[in-house]
Amino acid sequence: MPNTYTDQFWLIDPANPPSVGDTLTVYSFNIIDQNDNNLINRFSNDSIDGSDITSSYPGDTVTVNLPGGGSATITGATFYLADGRVVFTPSDGSVLQTSTFASSTFVNSQGSLPTGSLGPPCFMAGTGIGTPNGLISVECLRKGDVLQNHAGQLVKLRVVLNSSYSARQLAENPKLRPVRIMAGALGCGLPQSDLLVSRQHRMLVSSKIAERMFGTTDVLVSAIKLTELPGIYVDESVREAEYFHLVFDQHEVIFAEGAPTESLYTGPEALRSISQEAREEIFAIFPELTNLGYTPDPARALPSGKLQKQLVARHMRNKRPLLELLTT
Repeated sequence: MPNTYTDQFWLIDPANPPSVGDTLTVYSFNIIDQNDNNLINRFSNDSIDGSDITSSYPGDTVTVNLPGGGSATITGATFYLADGRVVFTPSDGSVLQTSTFASSTFVNSQGSLPTGSLGPPCFMAGTGIGTPNGLISVECLRKGDVLQNHAGQLVKLRVVLNSSYSARQLAENPKLRPVRIMAGALGCGLPQSDLLVSRQHRMLVSSKIAERMFGTTDVLVSAIKLTELPGIYVDESVREAEYFHLVFDQHEVIFAEGAPTESLYTGPEALRSISQEAREEIFAIFPELTNLGYTPDPARALPSGKLQKQLVARHMRNKRPLLELLTT
């Protein structure tokens, strides 16, 4: 059965690039995975914005100058469409901005783009974060503050980062819109109040179904994968968004509005999705992250996007809460 996704694109062919300094505008297009195999390519009549894909090249890069200063190199996939357009979308977790073109590289081998490209994982302003003194709004947290993790340990904040998006930016790029998790939607009465997080921010699932699938009761699942469930949806009514990233000495499961969720996972994909200034701040504190091939240990298992989807489907089919085995 076909599955439809919405993603962000620039109209650019990295193999035949525009002039340096040309503006790259962000567009949002629907992608149809015709055979629902979680791969987007020229087979099975997959399409983008209503036009069939004729070829696809994952691994191209585009380097741009950002509107706020600085530059970014984004790795992604280039698609040639039947109507003559050529479009590029990130595959490294970056969120596109309207920028000016600097340079590009391209690959010669065709391939597929897995669905579920990452966006920045973070909390919306106003989110209550669990501390030894109760819930504190995320925007009030500061470097050095102490929070409580899922194991009941006290952990110290090393970095607090934030980024803001206007109504126009949200309209231009719907992937910046937050996912709303309504009070009680995860089970066990959690979250205690509606929780707003970015699409790729992971929430803890603690269940017998997870244990049967992965050999562990606790796994982390992206909020966007949970939108198949009642009470969890992309909130189109949000006019502006301010997101916060919380960084500790290691990846942690902490509490937001009482619900277990992740801190910023400083893996390569997540680091590409934040600003250069933010990356430099994190690298100054954690220089080991600059080593090629270094990947930090996740706080809990991180299933693939396909397995996350299967987990959610099984919870829906069996009508089981996501936090049925939650312990604190």
